[in-house]
Amino acid sequence: MELDSTDKKILSLLQEDAKLPYSKIGEELGISSSGVHKRIKRLVEEDVIQYFTAVVDSKKFGKTLKAFIGVATESGRCGDVRPKLIDRPEVLEVHEMAGEHDLFLKLVTEDTKKLNEILHEIDRISGVGSTRTSVVLKTEKETTSISFQSED
Repeated sequence: MELDSTDKKILSLLQEDAKLPYSKIGEELGISSSGVHKRIKRLVEEDVIQYFTAVVDSKKFGKTLKAFIGVATESGRCGDVRPKLIDRPEVLEVHEMAGEHDLFLKLVTEDTKKLNEILHEIDRISGVGSTRTSVVLKTEKETTSISFQSED
């Protein structure tokens, strides 16, 4: 699907504020709100926009520890391990990787005690060979926004 500059501007605005009314987007871009609606509908139908969501501050719910875990699986077992990690509520992201680890996880939890429990549970999953954990001390940047600036 080809995206023109208007599509990219709509996407940029929605990434900043997904609740922005179509009328405000239209005002900003000089098009009608029905034109904005049609474009957004097309972007959703074409899976350019995968979903709309609210970003919640995990610290407000006592989830103050963020960690990244590299998981090395036993040969041929990545497909067995991956769904068990995806199903864990603390796990925010699961990535299949090339390199030292087969899977790379991002998770949030309450504290190091809970992280230790989670790591022991992961180690008990059949097919997990080893894990390596890095605890986040401070987050300098975290975003889901894709930049379109260099493309126009």
